[in-house]
Amino acid sequence: MKDIRLIHLEEMEPMAFGVKEMVGTLVAGGILFMIGMYAYVKVGATIDQSNFTAAENATFANIKTNITAGFDLGSVIFIVIAAGTIIGVIWMAFR
Repeated sequence: MKDIRLIHLEEMEPMAFGVKEMVGTLVAGGILFMIGMYAYVKVGATIDQSNFTAAENATFANIKTNITAGFDLGSVIFIVIAAGTIIGVIWMAFR
């Protein structure tokens, strides 16, 4: 006897499987990503660098570079989520 949950999944349209979840994740992640960038820019703009020494300027530049690289890497997550959903839809369509 089949489990009811498995029967329900087999009766679903393969093309709709996971697409709503992907869209929700991309929208929520995009909003959080924009909020993070906005906060980073606002905080960075309020730091007065006029009295920094050369070492402090180098450290501050290093921190900014690392944070910017982190945001660049964070944007790759959206591509991975979309690719995973596309692969899942193709897998469900041809199984």
